[in-house]
Amino acid sequence: MEFEYKAIDNSGARHQGTIEANDKPQAQQKLVADGLHPIELKAITSGTTLADLFGQKVTLDQLEFFTSELSLLLESGVRVDKGIDIIRQSNAHPALSRLLNQIASSIKKGESLSDAFAKHETLFGPLYISLLKIGETSGNLPEVLNRLAADLKFQKDLRSQISTALTYPSVIFFVCIMAVYFVLTFIVPKMAGIFTDLEQAPWYTQMIINTSNFFIDYQVLIVGGVIGGIGLLAYALQKSEVKNWFYVTGSKLPLVGNVITTAERIRFAQSMSMMLEAGLQLDTTLELTSETLKHPDFKRDAKQALKQLKSGKQLSFVLSKTRIFPDFFLSIIKVGEETGRLPRVFSEVANRSRTDLEQVIKKLTTMLEPLMLLFMGGFVGGIVITMLMSMVSINDVPL
Repeated sequence: MEFEYKAIDNSGARHQGTIEANDKPQAQQKLVADGLHPIELKAITSGTTLADLFGQKVTLDQLEFFTSELSLLLESGVRVDKGIDIIRQSNAHPALSRLLNQIASSIKKGESLSDAFAKHETLFGPLYISLLKIGETSGNLPEVLNRLAADLKFQKDLRSQISTALTYPSVIFFVCIMAVYFVLTFIVPKMAGIFTDLEQAPWYTQMIINTSNFFIDYQVLIVGGVIGGIGLLAYALQKSEVKNWFYVTGSKLPLVGNVITTAERIRFAQSMSMMLEAGLQLDTTLELTSETLKHPDFKRDAKQALKQLKSGKQLSFVLSKTRIFPDFFLSIIKVGEETGRLPRVFSEVANRSRTDLEQVIKKLTTMLEPLMLLFMGGFVGGIVITMLMSMVSINDVPL
């Protein structure tokens, strides 16, 4: 088990970090053996609780903040371990604090920064850790961290663009569902009291009243099922298999597929540019870049391109066999390969692709807004029209 501790040493200095032990008493013994007197000692959960699932994980925003702040501190001449302590003391989020405690403990045991980060490879990714190793070896760690912070900010902005585009249609859809629920559970039951013999009412009147009765009789199960379904979906999205299924399915939809492809192209080009600028070999760069892709088909294409690259073929040729880059970008990459300016070319490809993504998202949003309004108007309007027709037909129904 892993325990988080706060302790003081014999001189009264405060320490905090993490320690591994079989149980709490053994953790206390280890701390005492290291000359520390624990003030607070608690086990770190495995991450399967509800609190860990919602909000107790390090987010992309926090990761970008930590990387940027550490870069700034190192540029100012602060040691790595001291810089991590400063960020940890000024940070209030428990998930990031726990991560920093674990990294600080590894560094105090004599491990390098990249080795300490490598213990959390699921969070940071192979690209992040590989660039850290280069920064340590070359003595240029602040600049490497600054590039990583810029890349994380790039990813954060990309995610923000997509989520912003989906916010308005999602709100419209939610309002539509709530309007339908209100009509079926509050308005229709009042109308149903007019009919003493429902079997004599028109079929559309019977349908809407029966639907209303179903919602009223089983509303607890329906609401519980919706909440449970949302929770189950949130849990399932933590699994890579489910994410891959959504990526593959979404990429087959009109416009949505274009958004996914463009986002993957940005991720690919940005990673290639950053690693080539850091001095990595071309085959190593392509190998690490393939791991940053989220779409399983694109990742498979990139790994196949890596095999061809190692066999002696040109980068522009092997990338032409993938579905990531259109012909225009491939011609630019070929020029960059011939002139030795691949980092600059991939940076330009990423920037141009981002402009393309903004246009695609704008087009998608422009189409979704009227479609959602039509859906809402048609659904709610259909119920209202049915109610009005029922009221008009009341003279034909025995009272």
